[in-house]
This record gives sequence, C-alpha cells and structure tokens, in this order.
Amino acid sequence: MGLLVAALFVEKSALSLAVDFRLADAARGPAAALRLAQHFGLRFAVSFAVALAFFIYARMDEPLLQVNAEAREAPVRPAWLALHAVLMSAVAAALYNLYGNHGAHPPFALLACAAVLLSAGGTVALLMGLAPWPLWRRAAAATGRRWAYAALAAAAATGAIIWSQELWAPTARLTFELVRAVLAPILPALQADAATRILRTPHFAVAISSLCSGLEGVGLMLAFCSAWLLFFRAEYRFPRALLIIPAGVLLVFALNVLRIAALVLIGNAGYPSIAIYGFHSQAGWIAFNGAACAVAFASRRSRWLDRAVKRNDASLTSNSTAAYLLPFLAFLAAGMISRASSSGFETWYALRLIAAVAALVIGWRPLSRLDWHFGWRGIAVGAAVFVLWLAASRLLLAPHGIPAPLAAMPAAARSLWIGTRGLTGILVAPLAAELAYRGYLMRRLRAGDFESVAFGSIGWAPLLLAAAASGVLHGALWLPATAAGLAYGLVLIRTGRMGEAVAAHATSNLLLAACVLAAGQWQLWQ
Repeated sequence: MGLLVAALFVEKSALSLAVDFRLADAARGPAAALRLAQHFGLRFAVSFAVALAFFIYARMDEPLLQVNAEAREAPVRPAWLALHAVLMSAVAAALYNLYGNHGAHPPFALLACAAVLLSAGGTVALLMGLAPWPLWRRAAAATGRRWAYAALAAAAATGAIIWSQELWAPTARLTFELVRAVLAPILPALQADAATRILRTPHFAVAISSLCSGLEGVGLMLAFCSAWLLFFRAEYRFPRALLIIPAGVLLVFALNVLRIAALVLIGNAGYPSIAIYGFHSQAGWIAFNGAACAVAFASRRSRWLDRAVKRNDASLTSNSTAAYLLPFLAFLAAGMISRASSSGFETWYALRLIAAVAALVIGWRPLSRLDWHFGWRGIAVGAAVFVLWLAASRLLLAPHGIPAPLAAMPAAARSLWIGTRGLTGILVAPLAAELAYRGYLMRRLRAGDFESVAFGSIGWAPLLLAAAASGVLHGALWLPATAAGLAYGLVLIRTGRMGEAVAAHATSNLLLAACVLAAGQWQLWQ
C-alpha cells in the first residue's frame, strides 16, 4: 500500500505538469464539469485513503495481518508495471490535449472518456503489478465495514470543502470586530471601516481579508486534535476527551485575533517593515504551534481527561523523548521568533544557536549513551549528498548574491552573523535534526519504547517516513532533502552509530557553506 500511494502521488505530481491550469480554470460546459469532478474527486480519494489508513491502524485484526503477511511474499510483476507505464504515458498525452489549443484536436467527449478510462486502466495495472488480484480482493474483504466508514468520512470532508467556502467572509467580519474591540482601548485614534474591513491608525493600516479570518488555523487545529486523540486513544477518557477539539479551535481562533492586533500595534509603533515582512509571515505559525503545544501539554496532564495521569507519575518525566526532540524544536521556535522580529532578513539568527545549544546541554545525559564515533562512511555520504543538493539547487533555486541587509552591516557585525550562521549550520543544526528524525522518529515508528530499538533493526518503512518528514520542511528542495534523509538514515542503520549520521549531515552543510562563502552562492543559505 505504501508503494501504491507513493507511485500515485509521484505520478499525480508529474501529470499536473501536462495541464494548462489557466485554461482549465476558464473552461465552461462539459469541460468545467470534468474539471470540478477531477478537483473534488481527488480530494475525496485522498480523504478516503487517509481515513481508511486511520481506521485500519486503530484496529488491526487477524484477517488484515494475514493478508499483510501474504502480500509480503507476493513478488512484483514487471509486465503489469510496464503496462501501467504505457497507459499513464497515454494519460499524459490525453491531458496535454484536453485543456488547450495544442497537439491533436479530437472531440472533447472522446478525449475526456479516453483520459478517464486510461487512468482507471493504469491504476488497475499498478495494483496487479504489486500483488495478484485475489490478494487485493481478500484485502478489501478483510477491511470489513471500514470501507463504508472511510467513505462517509471522505464524503463529509469533501463536502466540508464546499461548505467552508461560505464561512470565509462571515468569519473575516467576526475577526474584524474582535480585533477592533481589542485595539479600541489601546489606540483611541483607531479608525475602523466595516465595509472594507480596514483598521487604520495614524501610522499604519491593515485590511482583514478572508485569508486573515483564522479558518486556516482552525483547519490545522482540527487536524492536529483529531490525530492527537487517535494516537493517544488508549490513554484518554472518551467521550469527554472530545472537548479537546473545540477547546483547541477556540484557542487558535483567539490567538489569531491577538496576532492581527499585535500586527497593528507593531506597525503603528514605527516598525512597518517588521510588521509586514517578519511578524505577519511568522506569527500565524507561532500561534498554531503555541496552541497545539498548550492543548497537548494541558490535556495529557489532566486527570479528568487522561486516565494515565496519577499523582507523582514518573512515566511523564522518565522517558528521553524531550532530550531527543527539544533541541530541534528549540531551533525551530527560535527561528520563528527571529524571523518574526525581522524585516525580511533574519538578523537575529544567533537565537537559533543559543536555543538549540541550551536544549542540548539540558538534555545531554540520556544522549550521552549514544555512540558518537564516526569514520569515513559518514563523511563520504555527506559529500555525496552535497553533490546531489548542489545539482538540485541549480535546477530549483534562482542564484543570488549576498543579501542587501547583510552587506549593509558593519564589517564586525557581518562577520559575526556569518560565523554564527556557519557554526549553527555545520554543527548544531545537524545534531538537532538527526536526533529528532533519525534518533527519535525513525525508532519511535517501530516501538513506543524507542530507545530499546536497535538502529540496525529498523526497516524500510520507518526510514522512508522519517526521511519524508525531514524533507517537507525544505520547501522547493523537498525531494533532495528526502533523499538526504534516506542517506543519513541508511548510514546510521548500517553502522549503528549516531555519530556517522551527524558527521554525514555536517559534511554536507560544511561543503554548502564553502560554496556560499567561496563562490557567492547565497541561495544555498535560504
């Protein structure tokens, strides 16, 4: 199933390159109907797959385990995979001609039917290539009623997409009124135009658009709380634990109101560039992360919600999870704060170094039990990742020179910033990231007592998931970042030494820093 999902995800991303979305969005009649069917059909399919995976994970019974064991023994069938590749190539050609005035010009109905049928045939061929059809049939039967529950959840989620569009405008108006109520006692000169939803002071003005309504944060909090409750379903007391969801939603919505009020205050105080370029882009994530941490922390320590909480319960403090995660979380949190207090250039980058080092010092005792030795393997892997990263960056990143704010600094301040940035990237960031992704997450996916899991016993699934998790934080470079995570994880699994993974990561960053400073490739430090 993992290979199936990965293949469909990659092919969907590739097929999107064949579509002219400007023409597709402007389509009318049957073409518009097909576009909407594709749009919401994809969302239904993704929601269905996620819901079904959650339901299977929540209750893995014997029939499913038996089918899974049989699937592990089923060989991949290259002939079916070759047919799949041929059919999907035909799908790409059909999509290229479906919306646009290029290529062949058959009737739209014929072309649309061909694209749908070829896609269905290609999907069936992929299924057959990964396992025989009787095995898929038994897998479908083994899921029981989970199919129906997942379909209902997917239908509700897809319908909520349509329904939520109607909420943007009224929610933005509510946010406008609440921000005005918060600021009115503080800024007597505040002017509020309800028609345009503009809040104006003598020095600064903010228009509260639909994107400022807070609904994005509400959606993220709904997803977080749902996943959190599912993960800790054995510890919480249901149904009262469901109150965590509305509590989290109200908290993140209130923080969004305070975020916009703070934005106005910062701009009115004479720092419009910080308000616009720094605080505005980072405060939303800071608010969501703060709300999520507050919900997780408070709910897991409430005896009314969590049955596992007892007086003087040592289990909350005796594990080493914090030691592995805190350095990386401190690094990210300090980055959000430093960017939020900047005007487009992260002047206070040293906050990352200070926060991560402090977290490492505080939690070093359990980390000292790891094997920190390293040899040529880690360095060689790091050099190979550097070559891959450099090649990918040339394709995906636009080259640029030293940032203007950095060039404008006095020589001493500029040297201090560069030294701090280099030291953090070469030593601290690799250490924090490898502890979080390879030291904790990769092993935690195997067992709750992650420290008991030997690195050499980790399979492909935890390795891939941990690499993907580290890759998504790198924006346009997510694919080479995922490949780098795989390489660092493999050298750790092969040697069993955390020092090898850190050395590999540090070597990659050292060579990238050399390119920045020696060749002026500052886009590598984006």
